[in-house]
Amino acid sequence: MSQALDFDLVGQSIDELVFSGVRYIKSNGERISSRAGDAVQAYGINYILLDPRNRLHTLREPKSIRYLCRELIAYFCGSLDVNDGLSRASSFWTRIADENGRIYSNYGFYAFHQKVNGKFQYEWIISVLRENRHSRRAIINYNQAEHKKDCSLDFPCAIASHYYIRNNIFYCVVYSRSEDIVTGLPYDLGFFSFLMELAYSDLLQSYNELKLGPLVLKCTFSQIYDQSSKTADQILLSSPQATSETTRMPVIACASEVLQDIYNKTFKSSIMSWIKDHADL
Repeated sequence: MSQALDFDLVGQSIDELVFSGVRYIKSNGERISSRAGDAVQAYGINYILLDPRNRLHTLREPKSIRYLCRELIAYFCGSLDVNDGLSRASSFWTRIADENGRIYSNYGFYAFHQKVNGKFQYEWIISVLRENRHSRRAIINYNQAEHKKDCSLDFPCAIASHYYIRNNIFYCVVYSRSEDIVTGLPYDLGFFSFLMELAYSDLLQSYNELKLGPLVLKCTFSQIYDQSSKTADQILLSSPQATSETTRMPVIACASEVLQDIYNKTFKSSIMSWIKDHADL
């Protein structure tokens, strides 16, 4: 079935985007075979999250929120050793780790622990936007040249996230090569929206009139794998509900407190305490 090069799916919440994404892929996707399995796949979807704070995937509660929180903690730790983090979120990561037990899809490593010109990549985007609010260089890179190994089962889906300010609104565009709408997209959007809100809170110290804009995830391939088809059908039987404060993480009021928690491996700020509690470790 022919498709336009780009198709926008817009939602106030991750639940709305997952629901709309499943419906769109089922209606417009085509059958493919891949190393990860057979699937129905659609192309060129832009997932537009209008409210980046509305990041909790509740259509598969309770395990979806618990998994997101465990994955976030692994990202904050930033270890590429699967046993130091991501395996505690799911045994899936152990199955695709390389022969040395390394996992490359720990996006937190690249954001918070990988340095460029003496600064962590997160620090880099904040510094360039503080120096020039019109900067076009505020980019965090994830998929890198070293990942191009034929033997690796773990090839990061996210390519980069790009941050910019326009008309006093803070935007983020994430570029992704591929997203499993059931087991990948809700949690990738969860992390990237957290990272965006953290950067927004940080930049408020310099631009106190700044507004939090939408998060856009531009995805070349989006799929429903056959092993997840029943879950996708269940999602369509659900209905995204209006959110309340009880279905949101606490607001990131102070970026420096959250960053101290990340680097000290503590949970003192309200949002980090909430994440720890809901990870149920």
